Amino acid sequence: NNESVEAVVSTQSTGKAGGGSATLSMAYAGARFAFALLQAMNGSKNVVECSYVESDVVSDLQFFSTPLLLGPNGVEENLGMGTLIDFEQEGLEKMKPELKGSIEKGIKFANQ
Repeated sequence: NNESVEAVVSTQSTGKAGGGSATLSMAYAGARFAFALLQAMNGSKNVVECSYVESDVVSDLQFFSTPLLLGPNGVEENLGMGTLIDFEQEGLEKMKPELKGSIEKGIKFANQ
């Protein structure tokens, strides 16, 4: 539940005295996703949480973060992205090369 996640965040924040915000962000996201997944696996309906997953939502990118519908068996459906305005589409196109390079680097690291 959100109270548990907030308690973890509060404890982590106090322990780091304001430092380590990237670690804190990852911990919060992981805890939030885990709680959402457990809720869905225990029968809660319409549980949606964003996660970075392998998908074909964005052409040329093997992985991307999108909202996922979670259920008793895990990911039930990748909800994708809505229609982007021109400004958003241009930004996405500009960052694709860097994202693609990061994805390739991550895959290489995972396969070592």
